[in-house]
Amino acid sequence: MQLQLGDERYITADGQLKTPLSLTVLLLFFLRGYVAWILSLSFFEDRSLILQFFYTNTHQFALALAVGLPALLLFVLTTQVKTEIAAWVSKAFRWAPLLLWLSWVLDGILLLSLIGARWPAFSWVKAMLLFGWLMGCWLLLFSRHLKRYFQLIRTAQEE
Repeated sequence: MQLQLGDERYITADGQLKTPLSLTVLLLFFLRGYVAWILSLSFFEDRSLILQFFYTNTHQFALALAVGLPALLLFVLTTQVKTEIAAWVSKAFRWAPLLLWLSWVLDGILLLSLIGARWPAFSWVKAMLLFGWLMGCWLLLFSRHLKRYFQLIRTAQEE
């Protein structure tokens, strides 16, 4: 891994790459269907009550789980980043930006269905989801930290 000036913010004291906060936030945003599912499992009285707060029907919940699959794959890949990065991890990280963009596009389609389900009514939840979706686009387009992190992982095995 060829470090440059300023790359010390990406490395922990023991030499392991740190996951950028922007990537963690993006993954949590795209995995919100799984997060809602885990929250519903911990609510013993009525498991579907929390899911109904986020999704109007089970079809939208299933779509949220399907939309989160690329982000779930990327989450699993980020858990494999250690001091010594395996060759398969660095090769798989070549697809990381594509997986994030795929999650972003699929999530936009899901948001359109969520907003369209109760179109004329304003909801702060829908507004915040739309804002988070737009912020995700901004991070994917302009985040230098995210791009450098992916570059460091991809070049880890080239030396």
